[in-house]
Parts: sequence; structure tokens; C-alpha cells
Amino acid sequence: MKAKCILNGCMATFQAQAEELNGFLDRCSSEENRPDSTILFYTDKEDRDALLAYVPTECVELVRVDYYQPESILAALQHIEDKADTALYLFPPGISGADLAVRWAFRRKGSSLVQVEEVAFEAHWLIAKKKAYADHVLASFRLDRQPFCIAPAKGCVDRLPVKGRDNLQIVEHNLTELKKDGFVRDYQWVPAQQAKDLEAVKLLIVGGRGLGSRQNVHHLKDMAHAMGAEFGVSRPVALNAWAGLHRLIGVSGTLARPEVCIAAGVSGAAAFYAGIEKSKFIIAINTDPQARIVRAADVAVIDDCKAVMEELLKISEPVDSVS
Repeated sequence: MKAKCILNGCMATFQAQAEELNGFLDRCSSEENRPDSTILFYTDKEDRDALLAYVPTECVELVRVDYYQPESILAALQHIEDKADTALYLFPPGISGADLAVRWAFRRKGSSLVQVEEVAFEAHWLIAKKKAYADHVLASFRLDRQPFCIAPAKGCVDRLPVKGRDNLQIVEHNLTELKKDGFVRDYQWVPAQQAKDLEAVKLLIVGGRGLGSRQNVHHLKDMAHAMGAEFGVSRPVALNAWAGLHRLIGVSGTLARPEVCIAAGVSGAAAFYAGIEKSKFIIAINTDPQARIVRAADVAVIDDCKAVMEELLKISEPVDSVS
């Protein structure tokens, strides 16, 4: 079965998505069906060589585009794959990869499935497994219409570093002059705010809606940084604009794996808990003893989170604040 990986080098999270896709390939692909080619989209010439170090296959098609916009990426993909007989496309985990997988399958009259945990091949179809019913069931789906367009679930496998290849076969396409979408009249690129790689920090403090206000969220962030920790937030905090989306923890944000996670004022909804469940040790601070996070934590403190954090700060060694 001819298979290809798709990587989005236009995104700041490129290394993480490449290593996670490589981990997915290591778990689910055999020698017979492992993709041997990657289509890699990028914008800046200066990034070219750095991006190539994370290609998980022996061959790569480098596709340079003006900017990242899903319709532009799909148009470029259509241009280079117009007569290809690719049976399986593996898109990167995350919102962008899922979006492209579904839309590319529609254009190619194929099948798509996102948030996939495992894949296997049987005869002329593909068996894909993903969580269903609020993550209580691992459901199996049979896809029988090629091409199969798959996007793995974010965090379903450990990131696997990509081994560099001295003999990487490279084909280059410059599609910066490809006809633009008619509905895009003008655009301005505004870089998103970035936090540290929240996935890899040792100590993570996460604030939830129970903090009650933007001021309390900022106060907790300052305390976290004074303790040498990184700071994240639950979805309600981000949607209330009490903190930036770059600090969001959960299925829509970062799936973190800290040694210690302190969840302060967080209820513990399933979508959030998926973002911290791989922590080695979870401490919940909450006034509600029935909160989900209290039952899921290794240690729970039933008290006002602001007061508890202030006491923790007193006994921690002060360090330089981080941005």
C-alpha cells in the first residue's frame, strides 16, 4: 500500500508533531506498509535545512508556499498529487492535521478518520481505532474507500525523536506563485504568543475557573514562575480571556507530561484531564470535595487554592521569574 506522511512546517510546533507522528508510525506500521515518503509544507527558506532533520521517511517532497492557510495547502497538495495513486495519507496530530485530513478525503473521494489511536490493514480496507463515548470505549472503524486520510489523536503515543538521514532523497516544489484563493484579499501574519514547551516541563501549575477572575489567574501565574514552574490554564479560563490560548492544557491545547502537576481551582472535565493524565504526580487544590479532579488526583487539598498556593510559595526556594 502506497502511503505518505504530511507535515506542516509552517507551524511553531513542527518538531513536536513530527516526533509524535514518528511515534505513531513506530507503533502502527510494519515494514510492508510504512510510508516511505513525506510531503512537507513550509514558508521560509531559512527554515529548510532545520525542517529536513525531522522528516521520518527516506524521501521528502518539500513544498514551499506563501503562507499557511488550509485552502492554499489543499490546493498545493492537489497540484502535486493530482495523478498520484497514494492509498494512505497520515496527517499530523492536532487541529490542523485533522482539518486537512477530512477536507483532503472529501476532495479525493476517499475516507477520513481523526483522533485515531491505532491502525491496521486487512485486505483492501483499513481498520482504525479511536476513543468514543466520552473516552470510555475504544471503537473500531472500517474504512473501505481509498485514499484513507488519517490524523492520529494528539498524545496517543510518546514522541519518538527522528533519526537524521545522510541519504535523504529530496524533491522540491516552489508553489508560492500558485493561484491564490479568491476570498483572501489581504492578510497580515501576527505571531502567536508562545509559552515554554509545556509538554516537557518538570513542574506545571494549572489554574481553572475556580480562580474566579483575571486578576487571580495572573497572581497564580506569578506565583508559579516564582516557584520555578510553568503555568497553564483550563479551557474556561482561556475562553474568558483571563489567559492566552497558548497556555491551554487539554485536548484542544497541550497534552503535558510533567513530573508534578498542581491543578488549582480546576473541576477536572475529561477534555482537561487528558492534558495532565500522564503526569507522574497530580495534586488537586479545590474547595469542592466532589470535583472530578479531586477523585483523579494522587493528593487532594480541600481548601481555597489561593491560600494554599501562597503557603507553598513561602516554603519554596525563590527563583528568577520566567516570561
